[in-house]
Amino acid sequence: MRTFIFLLAFLGLLQSTVVYSEDKPEPKFKPYPSKKSGESKEEDASTKSSGSSSSKGSVLSNKPFGVEPNLSLKHRPPTSGNEPLLKLDSKLKPLTEPVYENDRLTFYDCQGVLGRWFQELITAEMNYFNELVELPMVNGQACVVGIGTTKSLTAGRINVQLYASTRQMNDCVRDDRCPIFRSVSLIPKTDNVYRSYFLSDLNRKLISQQCVTSKGKLHPDTTCYTVD
Repeated sequence: MRTFIFLLAFLGLLQSTVVYSEDKPEPKFKPYPSKKSGESKEEDASTKSSGSSSSKGSVLSNKPFGVEPNLSLKHRPPTSGNEPLLKLDSKLKPLTEPVYENDRLTFYDCQGVLGRWFQELITAEMNYFNELVELPMVNGQACVVGIGTTKSLTAGRINVQLYASTRQMNDCVRDDRCPIFRSVSLIPKTDNVYRSYFLSDLNRKLISQQCVTSKGKLHPDTTCYTVD
């Protein structure tokens, strides 16, 4: 019942989207890069929002960590579009068939589930964070949407997972071998929906968590669950 009420509340906030969240426990490694004061600055709103967008801007126009990655900042992704963030039916399920299922998650190909503009946006922002922590880039093609099953600790929740290759995606999704893991969760807020990024590299004992608001403001080294 609580899950049903929670999903209905979020549906009223964002029409055809639901909450995204990590289903895997987060390794307790020291966050990197280290948090610095006064680094998060609001982006100047220079792009008009259109369609059913809930994203007003992108963090890519900022330099919150005092560095300027060479590759990711060359990309200027759209921050809105005519498509919704997610294409779901009246029961908050994707309109496409699953590509893989296990006890905890049902996986769908991102194509046909995510709005194309939104997939491009989160791919570009993920690459910005990839450069900051020196992880390989992603092109957005090896991408799955995972929905928590009734046996999951987070039933009904959705996360978008991005990989550097199809092989790495299959290793993680099918075999649960994820030395490098990247995902983005959508967190509903009173003023819109925030993007919560999670990146980890177990071999380097590295974890990075970043929150981007709907207006493109970055809150470094934290999840969007902790941001008002």
